[in-house]
Amino acid sequence: MSFIPRSVFPKYNISLSNFKGHHQKALTKFGHLAPMIDMILEVRDGRAPVSTSNILFDKILPGKKKLILYSKKDLSIINTELLDKWHKTEDYMYVNCNNDSDVKNIINRIKTEYSNFELPPPLGLRLMIIGMPNVGKSTLVNKLRAIGNPHTKSALSQKTRQVAKVGGQPGVTRSTSEIIRICKNPDIFVYDTPGVFLPTVKDQQTMLTLALVGCVHESFIDPIILADYLLYLLNLQDPVLYADYMDHPTNDIYELLHYIAKARGVLKTDGEYDEIAMANFWTNQWKQGKNLHGQSIFDLAVIQEINNLEYKDLKRKEMERVSKTKVHERIVEKFGQDGKTKHRKRSAKDREFDIRNRLFKL
Repeated sequence: MSFIPRSVFPKYNISLSNFKGHHQKALTKFGHLAPMIDMILEVRDGRAPVSTSNILFDKILPGKKKLILYSKKDLSIINTELLDKWHKTEDYMYVNCNNDSDVKNIINRIKTEYSNFELPPPLGLRLMIIGMPNVGKSTLVNKLRAIGNPHTKSALSQKTRQVAKVGGQPGVTRSTSEIIRICKNPDIFVYDTPGVFLPTVKDQQTMLTLALVGCVHESFIDPIILADYLLYLLNLQDPVLYADYMDHPTNDIYELLHYIAKARGVLKTDGEYDEIAMANFWTNQWKQGKNLHGQSIFDLAVIQEINNLEYKDLKRKEMERVSKTKVHERIVEKFGQDGKTKHRKRSAKDREFDIRNRLFKL
C-alpha cells in the first residue's frame, strides 16, 4: 500500500498571541519616525514568506516606498516564479543576508531609488528595516554597513563593526537603534528595529510555522507538537526529506523520534529515549539549516502554490482580522497617519531622542 500523508493537522491548544511590551513600543516609535523615513525595507523569512508578513506595518507606515526582502535564501527552496506572481505590483528581492553579492545588490537597488528622487534628501536617504522577530534584520544591518563602508573592514575590529546585536532566538533587538550610516556616496542611513509580532496570529498552524523559523522562543510551543507539525509539512512535500533517519515514510512522530534516537546512539537497551530532546534536536536541525538537505519550506501557502488571487485574498482577510485588534488605531490616533499631523507637547525624551540622532554612527 502506498503511503498517504495526513491531509489535515490536529488542532492543539496553542496560544495565538506572543505580542510583548517592546513590540508595542516599537510600533509607537515607527509612528514617531515615520516623517523622517524615505523608504522601508521589510524583511521576511524565505522559508515562511506568508506567515512572516506583518500586516500591521502597512497600517502604521502607509504610503511609504517599500522593498520586501525575502531572507535566508540559502535555507529556502521557494519557487521565485511564485513570488513573481504574488508581487506583480510590489518590489521584492530574494536574498541571503550573509552573502556579499546579495547585499551589494540590495545597496545598488537602494542607490537606484535614491537617484529617482527629484531632489536628493538633504540629510541623506533614511531607511527603516522592519520585520517579524528573528528574520535576519540585524544581520542585514551589519552586512549593509560592512559592504557599504568598505574602509571599516580594515579600520575597525569585527566587534566594532557589529553595530546591531544578532542571535538565534527572537528578542535580541528590543529597541530601535540610533541612526546608522551604511553608505557615504550617496549618504544612506538606516534604523535597525526590534522584530514586531502580531497581536494575534490567525490560527495554530501559523504559530507553529513561526516557531519553526524562530520567530517565537523555542520554549513557547510543546516540542513534540512542533516536531509533529514539521513531519506533517515534510510529508506533504516529500518524505525522502527525512530518509537519513528512516527508510520508509511515516505519519507517527514517535516512530520517527525513535529512529532519530537510534541514529544518534542515545537509544537505551530497553528502547527508552528522551523524546523532548530528540524533538528539539530534529526541529533545530531544520530551523538552523543543519540537516542533510539544508533547505526547506514551512508555509502551507507555498507548498500548495497558491496563485496571485488567492494570495491577495489571504492578505485582505489578514488585514480585516488585524484591523479588529485596533492596535494600529491607538498609534495612528497618537501620531496621525503621517506621524506628524497630531501635534502634542514634546517631552524631555523626545528632545533627547533628537540629540542622539544627530550623532551618526560612522
